Amino acid sequence: MSTVRRRRLAATALAVTATLTLGGCGTGFNAQTNQVYQPAVGANHRGEMDVLGTLFVMNEDKSATLSAGIANNTESDQTLSSIAVTTLDGKTLPVRSAKMSLPLPAGDLTTVGGASDAGGFQVADGATAGLYVRVTLTFSDAAPVTIQAPVVARTPEYAKVAGSDGLAPSDVSGEGSE
Repeated sequence: MSTVRRRRLAATALAVTATLTLGGCGTGFNAQTNQVYQPAVGANHRGEMDVLGTLFVMNEDKSATLSAGIANNTESDQTLSSIAVTTLDGKTLPVRSAKMSLPLPAGDLTTVGGASDAGGFQVADGATAGLYVRVTLTFSDAAPVTIQAPVVARTPEYAKVAGSDGLAPSDVSGEGSE
């Protein structure tokens, strides 16, 4: 084998080894592909009570409806016993609901704020689309969950979230409510 050919072979082997070695430098335990992916607008909290896709949807009367999925990961049935909402600067917002407690069966996901939810949980006034509010959910036996949730304008994307009258507004999507 000639000297030139050996040098080319050695250079190629070195280039391949360097590419494979240095290509792995950007990965590791904190690589982006190892992170939880959250494609939705709502905020998530994971724990013994997963609160997923949490957000408030504005209504025509300036109230905002809570929309979230609550997964009870405990081994016993829970109850959502209270909700407290504050602005990020600490102003308490009044919460209204037809039913202030919600059963959460063990191992199940319960959706809050659907059009069939009789209005769900709403802040009467003080939430502003484009900003965040701090929501504290208190459960019967599980630890409370505090999460910062966005407030969004009512658009066709949120047509299935209950409005202030307990029904999704028919004029939002142009197709009527469920």
